Amino acid sequence: MKDTFISSEGRISRSTYILRLILLVAVTAVATWLAMAYFDQWREGHYSPLGPFVGIVVGIFCALAGLMQFLKRLHDIDKPAYWSLLLLVPGVNVLVLLYAAVIPSKS
Repeated sequence: MKDTFISSEGRISRSTYILRLILLVAVTAVATWLAMAYFDQWREGHYSPLGPFVGIVVGIFCALAGLMQFLKRLHDIDKPAYWSLLLLVPGVNVLVLLYAAVIPSKS
């Protein structure tokens, strides 16, 4: 089976998980920066909010792809998928992401 960013099936290692999350954060940051540099201009006294909007849309897609990577990592460490609900709790979400990044894979 070919491993894709938008599938939650399969397993990924710690290093792959960390690299993919870094890539998704970088894509979001670069797309937001480019959109804000291109669209956010004062034109005749009117502000265009299109730059932040594009950044938010790209961020949502990257967050969903990151969720798929997190689910793959949960499969790899033999944890149930409902652990992904912990990502909705502020503060706990960072700890769960770090936990998934440092715990070794199960055989």
